[in-house]
Amino acid sequence: MTPANAPASGVGGFLAFLVKRGRHRFAFALGLLVLGGLTEGVSILMVIPLLSIIDGESGGSFVLPEWLPFGGASVSLAAALAALVGLIALHGLFTRSKNIYLADLLFDLLNQLRLDLFAAIGALRWQHMVRQRPSDLHHLLTADVERVYAAAMAVMMLLQTAILLAVYLAVAWVISPLMMLLASGLGIAILAILAPLRRRAIRFGLERTQNKRDQYRMVSEYLSGLKTARIHNAEEPYRQRLSANLDKVHDEAVGYMRLTSLGTIVSQLVSALAVAVLVFAGIRGLNLALPELVAMLVLLMRIAPRFTGLQNHFQQLLANVTVFDDIERCKAEWSTQAEPPPSAGAALPALVLERAIVLEQVSFAYAGDAERPAVEEVDCTIPAGAITALIGPSGSGKSTLADIVCGLLSPNTGKVLIDGAPLTPEGARAWRQQVAYVPQDPFLLDESIVANLRLAQPQASRSEIEDALERAGALAFASRLPQGIDTPLGDNGAQLSGGQRQRIALARALVMKPQLLVLDEATSALDWESQAAVARSIAALKGQVTILAIAHRLSMVAAADHVIALNSGRVVEVGRFSDLAAGDGPLARLVMAERSVGARQPVHSAPDS
Repeated sequence: MTPANAPASGVGGFLAFLVKRGRHRFAFALGLLVLGGLTEGVSILMVIPLLSIIDGESGGSFVLPEWLPFGGASVSLAAALAALVGLIALHGLFTRSKNIYLADLLFDLLNQLRLDLFAAIGALRWQHMVRQRPSDLHHLLTADVERVYAAAMAVMMLLQTAILLAVYLAVAWVISPLMMLLASGLGIAILAILAPLRRRAIRFGLERTQNKRDQYRMVSEYLSGLKTARIHNAEEPYRQRLSANLDKVHDEAVGYMRLTSLGTIVSQLVSALAVAVLVFAGIRGLNLALPELVAMLVLLMRIAPRFTGLQNHFQQLLANVTVFDDIERCKAEWSTQAEPPPSAGAALPALVLERAIVLEQVSFAYAGDAERPAVEEVDCTIPAGAITALIGPSGSGKSTLADIVCGLLSPNTGKVLIDGAPLTPEGARAWRQQVAYVPQDPFLLDESIVANLRLAQPQASRSEIEDALERAGALAFASRLPQGIDTPLGDNGAQLSGGQRQRIALARALVMKPQLLVLDEATSALDWESQAAVARSIAALKGQVTILAIAHRLSMVAAADHVIALNSGRVVEVGRFSDLAAGDGPLARLVMAERSVGARQPVHSAPDS
């Protein structure tokens, strides 16, 4: 999308989105805007009879024009004043109702748009999801959606200004058609003079989006690597990068403000000149009576700012609607890469794991890297109820293979069989309901242990939670916390040690009662004693659940019944731990290396609890 076509497609598409999503509510909001404009316009028109009565020309009363309801009726000063007060009260009521209704409508639209984005991200195929920058997604879901709200508000302000302007011009027509035509012509001239600012607003919106995303990315990188930055005394380079970005944002914003403020000055000067010319014309050329002249002057003082308002609101719309184009582009792109939804017809049979998961000639390459498959022609079996260790050097395809077994990725060729039944893209979501996952660095909520486990299983009872904690080897230390399993864990489990956090994450996986438990290097970041303690907890699960453990450490591999070794995406060794450890393959080399390192480790008195 280029800036040249952004306004035509962006504004039109955005208006269609508002109308489609708002439906009858959008029409009702428009009605409130019209009523507010009409009451304000008629209240200005009431100036004429009031001035006529006060001036004494009408003998203390005023005869309503024939074109009004009750035309020809005589209106006293008291009635005219009462009518004016009533109109102002009605205008205030309509304005208040409009503001509340618009806030409710626009926040509903905003929330629905954000939920649509959440759903689109959640449905994205995993191989495409991993290519997205988390900071860009964060910016899209927060700052960009907020700018869509600003664009929607600009649309409503445009409509309100246009309605008020139409009402004012209609009232001006009643007083003097020629004056109304002159005022309209001068207003159109203002909009024509300021057209370059509207084009600049589009470019500013595009620049602002890119610069803000760069800013989010830098801040995210800094916070993620803060510990490393502090240790390496690298805070200053980070600060300089952010400073350069902030200077760029500052210069663009100030430059844009210079242009818009210049436009405001031009608009005000032209408006003042127009009012002066029209008043002069009304007195010298049209010989308007004092009541009509005063009413016309009031109208002109309101008409001129409305043309300026149209310009300002349209600029605001153009500067923000570009992010709506980005959001719609992302949604359209992601929809083509979405995981197939569950079948609308007959439900797929549930996959039950009682014998084995079998991979037959499975190959997978990430998009854009077809020449170098992540896994290639893999044949292997993961026995049910056993612990299978998946080992190999970094980049050997372990995580990719685990993602295929979980149903996150679909192989390009080959197939995955669950007790002989094929795992299809359509059935992947249902299969994942039977799979639990524990990563190397688990995320914990800043809430209680109970709340953290119910994140995986909302309906879990306390007895089920305690049972999962017991099976994970976590109930003993959890019970000793100040409030037991109701103790808040702090930010990402800050109140716990590494081993304790890992066992809480393991308990959260077990409370789901999965058929398959995947451990993605779940102990590699822990100290030796914590590794051994978590490994013992996992070994105790043997026979209760099928476990696939991506492992680098001997403590985890030694607990396995079955070992699969990968290298460069291919299976290079398969067998029982005891058999492979006695050979000269990858597992034997791992055993020798770990025993050599382990012999140099200090002895501690007690394992992590």
